[in-house]
Amino acid sequence: MSFDIDGVLVNSENRLKLCLKSNNEVDWDCFLDCRKLFMDSPKTRNINLLKLLRNRGFGIIIVTGRRESMRKCTIDQLRSFGVNEFEDLFMRPDDNTEPDPIYKSGMIKNLLRRYEILVHFDDNADTVSTLVNNGIDAVVIS
Repeated sequence: MSFDIDGVLVNSENRLKLCLKSNNEVDWDCFLDCRKLFMDSPKTRNINLLKLLRNRGFGIIIVTGRRESMRKCTIDQLRSFGVNEFEDLFMRPDDNTEPDPIYKSGMIKNLLRRYEILVHFDDNADTVSTLVNNGIDAVVIS
């Protein structure tokens, strides 16, 4: 099983609102700033689903659009929200600016060589659609 972070395991709406430009585009440098993660809260229902699947023997990986430079603060945040047991965390290279649907579909395709990913949980309908169109089972969860 594969989970996204923002919008799935973490409610990042407050951080997103703070980082919207006047034209409603996201200021990604603002949104992907570790110093703003304190604004987030856990999405308990989805975290409980992750734990239930883990307890039933499914392997869990996390695939996020967060930058690699956020690894430490991301792991600290996940742990503080009770997400402690997962096989691996895959993060976007710092220089990668591809839209999430393209980045995640490429990443998950590569991961399928190493992991059996039965389904990916994501809050972005475009990402889920792209994954499904590429033969990867995915569902929208919020």
